Amino acid sequence: MCQFPLFETVSIIDGQIQNLPYHQQRFQQAVREYFGCEPTFTLLQILLVPNTYQKGKVRCRIDYNATEFEIKFFDYSPKQVQRFRCVEVENWDYHLKFSDRKQFDFLNILQNEEVIIINNGNVSDCSMGNLLFLKAGIWYSSQDYLLKGTQLTRLLEQQKVHLIKIIKADLGEYEKIMLINALNPFDESRALLCSQIYFCDLDRKS
Repeated sequence: MCQFPLFETVSIIDGQIQNLPYHQQRFQQAVREYFGCEPTFTLLQILLVPNTYQKGKVRCRIDYNATEFEIKFFDYSPKQVQRFRCVEVENWDYHLKFSDRKQFDFLNILQNEEVIIINNGNVSDCSMGNLLFLKAGIWYSSQDYLLKGTQLTRLLEQQKVHLIKIIKADLGEYEKIMLINALNPFDESRALLCSQIYFCDLDRKS
């Protein structure tokens, strides 16, 4: 069994941890479900940002189990996504932030692209976050997400985004698409036109 089967990715800006309550909530829920107990520590207790990472945006990865953890810090450079590509899969389950991400390795993602994972015919997520879709001035996200991200949870609480069922055939009805994750919050300037979606059927069934 993997020593640290779960992980969290946290954004740190100028030494300040972003959206910590949402990460703590997901961390606690994951430990309860996976290990059947309460964690012996909180993220606030263990997240001490080194002096070398006190400036700019930093990606922090926390690998953990119920009693132990390992923390790594990285300078963050965002991926420049220029297009999205649809990929069909079946019966994918990633409802917890598992350290084992082998299934994502088979997506063959190019440097300048991301994928829209179509799971059992339903639009879900991309390989590194949730997806938002704009239609008639309203932002939506798929109710069939693989993993409920902290940014999505926050946007739903603020009623800035609405969950809806989206199948592949619906994608042409939307105007823009946006990737969100812990390091890429809601920002309309990052949204791409849905004309940048490639509707090829690459089969990655498991």
